Amino acid sequence: MIATDKKQSSERKPIVPNPDMWREAIAMLCEPCRHFPGCDVVEGMIEMKEGGEWPEGGWVTDPGAGITCLSYQPRSVRKLMAGELDQALKDSVPMCDGCAARKGTDASKALHTRRDFSQSVKDQGRFTCHKPESKDKSCGGWCEAVLRQWSVKAQRAGDRNE
Repeated sequence: MIATDKKQSSERKPIVPNPDMWREAIAMLCEPCRHFPGCDVVEGMIEMKEGGEWPEGGWVTDPGAGITCLSYQPRSVRKLMAGELDQALKDSVPMCDGCAARKGTDASKALHTRRDFSQSVKDQGRFTCHKPESKDKSCGGWCEAVLRQWSVKAQRAGDRNE
């Protein structure tokens, strides 16, 4: 997580990253984004760094992540095959107190984390737990969301068959 020298608040404000923040910001915000490379926001942030105006949709303080990009759109993730999905669900960790799926956590407030989580559920692509001790384990909140999605789809299919 990128620390800022600004006091954290629930309101997002445009951010001017210091030189030390650029590499980490690009890796965290831009490389996983559908708009990268060739993103106008990145170009605008570079121009701002050189004295230009803050680009609309650019980087802002984020109550859950330090900074985020308002234009961030996650890349689609590879849909897990049935066996892979079953294994990901079996190998998951329970939903933790800081889970992206738990309302009110920093992760659930972080714009890019919410978008990554939603994309992973939508695509049925794996979303892993953020805790270092659970590295590479499926997120329990993601598992619950995927199972809920299956349940809704099955119910709709049943309603159509009646």
